[in-house]
Amino acid sequence: MIQLKFLCLFLAIMTIAVLDTNVAEARDCLSGTFKGPCWAWSGEKCRRLCIEEGRVSGHCSGGSKCWCEQC
Repeated sequence: MIQLKFLCLFLAIMTIAVLDTNVAEARDCLSGTFKGPCWAWSGEKCRRLCIEEGRVSGHCSGGSKCWCEQC
């Protein structure tokens, strides 16, 4: 029973990560200057670097990447 719950939770998390990446790729692009994983506390750095790259803003994705908006 516990293994089934773990499997369902794992599949849900993976589905969200994949969907988040696919949605981001449709209108956003990866930052060229952000280095390393982009965590929740890295959001301000990601936004700043994207603006410096000439984009509108930026955000961290579920896949720990910095995505610049409106590329």
